[in-house]
Amino acid sequence: MPKINSNLLKLKKDYFFNEIEKKVLFKKQNNEKILNLGVGDITQPLAPIVIEAMKRAADEMKDKNTLKGYGPSSGYRFLKQKILDNDYKNFDFEIDEIFISSGMKYSLANISDLFSEKSKVGILDPAYPLYTDANIINGRKQNIVYLPLLEENNFEPLLTDSKLDIIYLCSPNNPTGIAFSKKTLKNWVDYAKKNKSLIIFDGAYEAFITSKDSVKSIYEITGAKDVAIEMRSFSKKAGFTSLRCSYLVIPKNIKTLDNLSINSLWNRYIDTKSGGISYPIQKAAEATYGGEGEAQIQRIISTYMQNTTTLLTGLKKLGYTAYGGIDSPYVWCKCPKSMKSMDFFDHLLEKNIVSIPGIGFGSSGEGFVRFSGFANFETINNALLNLGAL
Repeated sequence: MPKINSNLLKLKKDYFFNEIEKKVLFKKQNNEKILNLGVGDITQPLAPIVIEAMKRAADEMKDKNTLKGYGPSSGYRFLKQKILDNDYKNFDFEIDEIFISSGMKYSLANISDLFSEKSKVGILDPAYPLYTDANIINGRKQNIVYLPLLEENNFEPLLTDSKLDIIYLCSPNNPTGIAFSKKTLKNWVDYAKKNKSLIIFDGAYEAFITSKDSVKSIYEITGAKDVAIEMRSFSKKAGFTSLRCSYLVIPKNIKTLDNLSINSLWNRYIDTKSGGISYPIQKAAEATYGGEGEAQIQRIISTYMQNTTTLLTGLKKLGYTAYGGIDSPYVWCKCPKSMKSMDFFDHLLEKNIVSIPGIGFGSSGEGFVRFSGFANFETINNALLNLGAL
């Protein structure tokens, strides 16, 4: 029998969110009503136009004239064209610089496979744990530099003196809920150009951005097309968490230090590793564009953000220090009385309120918990009532 990839043994024993779920399940077993403000999943039904598009696409499979078999691993042209015409109409991208993917988790977990294990990687702290885990699996545990997001800096990443090969940026950030300023992103683009670094830009929550000083795309920053890969998700924008559909933009001009095209490398990689996304799901994603599709999606986003505003306002009225909740559906709440995040999580769970302890997102997340506006209004309102009794 073969030996194991020893890098897998360097991961934490259990995926952090699974640990939280186990504690929540224990409460549920006692038939207690759980108020889940930790969920990053959808609670609103998908837009009707999305469902109808999937139904029509499925019906095509019963007709030999419209039947679809294997699709292209990089995605169907019709969806790529919609993305270019809508999300990137102000940028000069070509259709083969767009790659349709099976959710951002797939892309984020696998993009690091393209690069040398000796690559030095900058990862935000706190941040989505996947960034770290994927690089540990690829043998880079000793080459990770954490970029702290601190309260005194409005949770924006400051430049590092280290020379990084790969930089993961997420804006609006998960878990802090804060979108980075244009100035911060410009600093990082300039850093990447100077140091020949690659930025992997996680824009999963771009559809929630409303602040004037925040950008929806890294490519709004001059020079970003020379150094940045951008990823976006239909899961957060349109509720595709069970359907799994996202996309990457990889400019052709971005090269490795070996002078190899990252676009070509990824194309070859997915030809081997991915069978592509199903036709009905890509037709559903296409339906999110255009007048009626965009209107229906925006109504769902508005519902989530109204819930988030209720949550943020309610927390502040109760005397909590809270951040985020403006450009994303997450609120980053400071633990009272200098409590540790796991202790505050347990304290809240005693009142049947579920949060996500900040420590699970990195050491700089200690002293905070994340609340989610993806929860429905009744859950948020009841949780605030319970919080008031703490």
